[in-house]
Amino acid sequence: MIRSLRVHAWLATLLLSCAASAQPPAATTYTNPLPLRLADGSLAESCADPALLRDRTSTPTVWYLYCTMDPVSHKERDGQGWKFRMMPVYRSVDLVNWYFVRDSFEQRPAGIAGSKAGLWAPEPVYQNGSYYLYFTVTDVADKHSPEKGCESDSAIAVATSASPAGPWKAAEQLVVPPRRAGAGCNFHWTFDPDVVEDEQGDRFLYYGSYGGGIYVQRLSKDGLRVEGDAVRVAAANRYEGAEVVKVGKYWYLFASTTDCCRGPLTGYALMVGRATSPEGPFLDRQGNDMAAARAGGAPVLPQNGNRWIGAGHNAVFQDAAGQWWTLYHAVDRNQGYFSVEDKLTRRPLLLDRIEWVDGWPVVNRGLGPSDSPQPRPAIAPGPYYGAPPAPHTPVATTPLWSERFDKERLDARWSWVRPRAAGSWATGQPGLRLSTQATDLHVDTNSAAVLATPLPEGNLRILVRLRLDAPLDCCDKPVQAGIVVMRDDDNYVKLVELAHDGLRQVEFGKELAPVERGYPRYGNTVAGTPGEWTWLRIDIRREGNEEHYTAWSAAEGKFREPWVGGTTWTHRLGSKRRLGLVAMGGAGHAATFDEVRVERLP
Repeated sequence: MIRSLRVHAWLATLLLSCAASAQPPAATTYTNPLPLRLADGSLAESCADPALLRDRTSTPTVWYLYCTMDPVSHKERDGQGWKFRMMPVYRSVDLVNWYFVRDSFEQRPAGIAGSKAGLWAPEPVYQNGSYYLYFTVTDVADKHSPEKGCESDSAIAVATSASPAGPWKAAEQLVVPPRRAGAGCNFHWTFDPDVVEDEQGDRFLYYGSYGGGIYVQRLSKDGLRVEGDAVRVAAANRYEGAEVVKVGKYWYLFASTTDCCRGPLTGYALMVGRATSPEGPFLDRQGNDMAAARAGGAPVLPQNGNRWIGAGHNAVFQDAAGQWWTLYHAVDRNQGYFSVEDKLTRRPLLLDRIEWVDGWPVVNRGLGPSDSPQPRPAIAPGPYYGAPPAPHTPVATTPLWSERFDKERLDARWSWVRPRAAGSWATGQPGLRLSTQATDLHVDTNSAAVLATPLPEGNLRILVRLRLDAPLDCCDKPVQAGIVVMRDDDNYVKLVELAHDGLRQVEFGKELAPVERGYPRYGNTVAGTPGEWTWLRIDIRREGNEEHYTAWSAAEGKFREPWVGGTTWTHRLGSKRRLGLVAMGGAGHAATFDEVRVERLP
């Protein structure tokens, strides 16, 4: 049910005032991840790309959960390999404890899917007096493909049922057929369906992924095909996993970015924008378009240094008390894989509440994925034992040193890790000007020159003002400029403005070595939208036996505060860490570092 922000705010205020001094009984709490019980009573360990549906006929309310085709347990095997459940379905009456019902299909739907196709990202919908299940087919049967023999001709299919539990009967025709991106087997990624309905009863289907971006298109009345022109609402190479809901006068597009599945280095991240039409444009808090070259997106679930990383591909819903929630998958950094050799990332199911603050969703009071007991969703109208987001309090820092590079020579604190060629850099411009070079600092390629300086111990804040001079339609290679905090070439965190394939974003990466055999060494996420001039910021805090590195950025000219980002990588760089400045990834462009500041955090 759609509620206006004004009504929801009044209800939330009333419930919070009634419960302000109360603490929820232990029986009304849950802790992530949510339990998923299989038929034999054992626990399923993963539910990637979760989707939710309420049974329209049951009393009390029964909810159904649908997951992508994937292994769900270390115990399950199919012959000599892993058992891939074909979009398993679970049932719950409390939105916390889930019980297996069936797999959506016993085998890939004949005539639609290729013999090795994945069935991904289910989207259940009640419409036309029936239940519809939209889903991705990663490789369609040849009769549906414009290029026979391909394995990348993905599409959106649909199945119907009289019950949300199934059984499901797949339609013979595709809702969105494969879409060419070029000759041969070059296709856009037609993934991740999501359906919404407006006040006039018109329905819209969102689909797409990194390969081509996210699009929206009108659904036919029978729900079996799309009609009219497709509109791109999120940038290529940036977003996937659309989830759209309407709250008040706005439509909110939640979408996920970077790699979902790199085990303990997964940096998957959830972003949001809003629009007054289901066809966009979807703008973030600073007015950046999620479909633009400088791609917008307000962070929703930044990883916070606890065990949960890579949170994304979510579902959004209201409980019986009107409280908003999100279900999503994440990765336990201590148990990231089902199988390292097979690169099967384990993605448990998580739940956290959403508050609407100044018209924007704030998950778990802005603290990121929760890892402690939380109040459960309400299954009947009544008080809610939640807490509002904590007000933002600026942190008072102590300046340690700053650098403007306004002299002809570098200060003595700076030295080169691998010298740069003569003429490729200069100070006193004003600022430090570096030409970008066809070098890198990535896994086994450690050829980039780094201008480095030692960092003091303790909690620190690093701020850098930067401009990357490259056109918006740049670049074939990942041209980048920014900062690294490094122990050595293989152990660092990196915060850079990145220009690649017509997309500009702020990337926040982590590399470490050595790692166990088969494990990744590098993972990345994003931390905001760059401007003509961009401020980069890393906060460093010691937490137990590791350091927390939290990244932010700000596009100068639009705003300085609030900073955008807040994602944390954990690392162990120790007392020998250094601050480095880099301009690398591809030649032919330039970066200017106007100011560097190091401050002490309390």
